[in-house]
Amino acid sequence: MKKLIIILLIIFIGLSISCTRNIDTTETIVITETSIITQTIEDTQRIDELEAELEKYQDLIGNLNELLKNVYKGNAENSNWKADEFTGFSIKYKDKFYLITAGHCVHYNYAGTDTGVFTNFSFKANFSDKTIYPKLLTYENDFTNNRDYAILYSDKIKDGLDIDLIQTSPEYILGNENNNVFKEFTLYNLLDGESGSPVIDIDGQVISIATGNFVDIDLVLEAIDNLK
Repeated sequence: MKKLIIILLIIFIGLSISCTRNIDTTETIVITETSIITQTIEDTQRIDELEAELEKYQDLIGNLNELLKNVYKGNAENSNWKADEFTGFSIKYKDKFYLITAGHCVHYNYAGTDTGVFTNFSFKANFSDKTIYPKLLTYENDFTNNRDYAILYSDKIKDGLDIDLIQTSPEYILGNENNNVFKEFTLYNLLDGESGSPVIDIDGQVISIATGNFVDIDLVLEAIDNLK
């Protein structure tokens, strides 16, 4: 009888341990599945965020070629110097079209080098084989104080970028055909030839001129209003 009781106790203890292990294992599986479900939800949310972010760029990317048509490769010279290739862009302001570039592309005067004012300006738009020869209307070449712009005019210019006076971030450069045509703009990341490029916002509107720093487009508009 005692042996039978001992055997029954051993069986009972064994079953109890087995049940405990099953409970523990089940709990472990539930926790693991919960972690997987939580991670899946987080991944789905991130995918939704990325898709929403991509959606913001669709209009800009879809209109990129149209925007680039208003970006020009420029050249200039005077009796002593020939300017390196630089960039300009056209804008529409008060029903007229103007060609804009950096002032130091018109007159470089830094670090002991003074080129004098360039003349014989020529510009060719992206995707175009026609060269225009605009007239210089006014400029400032104060690179240090971000008053670095030039305004030119030609009746051959029939289109231009829209303008936004509200600074937004991030900003993007539209370059000419020899340089990066579209990239995010950070301070002092310009390549040779990209001075004078338009800096645009996510809507494709000009907010400033790329000169190594930011030259607000409102300075240009103020200068146009002051033209005589």
